[in-house]
Amino acid sequence: MLLAGIMAVTGVPYVAEPLTASISAASKLKAPTGLSATINDTNVKIKWKKVTGADAYRVYMYNASTKKYEKYKDVSSAACKVTNLKAGKEYKFKIAALVKSGKKYVVQTMTKPQSLTTKLSAPANFKATVSGTTIKLTWKKVSKAAGYRIYLYDSVTKQYKTYKNISGTKFTIKNLPAGTYKFKVAALIKKNGQVKAQVQSGIKTCKITATTAATNTATTAKEHVSGYRYGKTKYAIKHDIAYMSKLNTDFIGWLTIKDTPIDIPVVQATDNKFYLTHDFYGAYDPTKVGTTFADATVKVTKTQRPDNLIVYGHNIRTGVGLAKITNYYPARYGSLKFYTTHPTITYESAFGGESTYVVFAGMFVNTQKTHGDVFNYYKIRNFKNESIFYQYFEQVFDRSVFYNPDVNIKYGDKFLTLSTCYYPFGANIDTRFVLFARQLRSGEKATIKTSNAYTNKSPKYFTYYYKVNGGKWAGRTWPEKLITGYSAWKKKNA
Repeated sequence: MLLAGIMAVTGVPYVAEPLTASISAASKLKAPTGLSATINDTNVKIKWKKVTGADAYRVYMYNASTKKYEKYKDVSSAACKVTNLKAGKEYKFKIAALVKSGKKYVVQTMTKPQSLTTKLSAPANFKATVSGTTIKLTWKKVSKAAGYRIYLYDSVTKQYKTYKNISGTKFTIKNLPAGTYKFKVAALIKKNGQVKAQVQSGIKTCKITATTAATNTATTAKEHVSGYRYGKTKYAIKHDIAYMSKLNTDFIGWLTIKDTPIDIPVVQATDNKFYLTHDFYGAYDPTKVGTTFADATVKVTKTQRPDNLIVYGHNIRTGVGLAKITNYYPARYGSLKFYTTHPTITYESAFGGESTYVVFAGMFVNTQKTHGDVFNYYKIRNFKNESIFYQYFEQVFDRSVFYNPDVNIKYGDKFLTLSTCYYPFGANIDTRFVLFARQLRSGEKATIKTSNAYTNKSPKYFTYYYKVNGGKWAGRTWPEKLITGYSAWKKKNA
């Protein structure tokens, strides 16, 4: 079936079929195959592969009143547009090839019942009101909608990108800089734990003028003033440590994963909010692409860095930010190929020195207690003693989605942790993919053996994950040699 589920259908016009000639089952043409459908709110277009020997095709729709499949339409091509449907309804149909015998059609083998669901209509009465540096969006409620998705036009990619998913029918965006903004909105449905966008509305264009933007202070946050030194002049970003350090005093290093868009500067503010919504130049970014930044808790300087340098970045569909670290998740791509070909990360410090880090773990975690287990990986930046170190990384390995027995860690190592948003269950289920790497030790070669790496068949996930996918955690099964000294510590503290 194109979509699962069956629901009664009413209102399908009944058209009497012409008399059909009898034909033996053995000589009938086979039923059409390769069915697909383009679905809208009040119409669908069904397509199928041509049947050799067919003169035409007949589309049947199910009528709940008569409890029969009744002829909807005969068509000469392998496609049919079904119109005047109701939004958000499920429909059933069958299709058969026809062979002409004189003035009569002979009905061949029918397909099995197929079903589809029309989309919810676009929100009606979509309006956008501008007041100073504020835009207010409103629309009418859509029946059966589980929420709504607001889209904002990105002039760089020339596409409408998801700006925010909300539950209500109005949304206000404040402190916008001067410029033109284009919005759309769509209703959302929830299916199998995921939200899916329905038909998009028309475009609403809003302009924030230079006059109204004059009082805008969004280029700096209350908690932080950007370290960018050249005001509105935007000098090119390039992998040149001395050059970048002169542009922005918040710049602390350059992060690279070969053959990916992750070839980017890393900044550090005095808080963990500013660069979520501001670009490298300190300008507020309404698309919220932001800038990749280090956790602000431990200040990175020429003489100081945390044992565990945690770097945050958005997961942007275009690949910007830290989007590509989710390629290390074997459940997403079905293999460890990305890990085996990208086992190392390079980080060049703004205060001198380039280091190679070896990837050894990755995990998919939840941030909300209402959805089950929460591991606050971001709270440990320095390992004050061995116990804190072992307790932290045993939790990491419990949740890691892969292991490499040829890469171990030990107390005293330096670590790089990359964290990005990852929403396979929809934006309402706030989850992260987190990648862990340790710095190469003195004398250790950057050629990392990955042939023995393997996928963890039972990582420790969270209640919502198991609710959607089934299963449960099988317990701690990772080889303890992955953490040097761990077995002895565990035995001592048993």
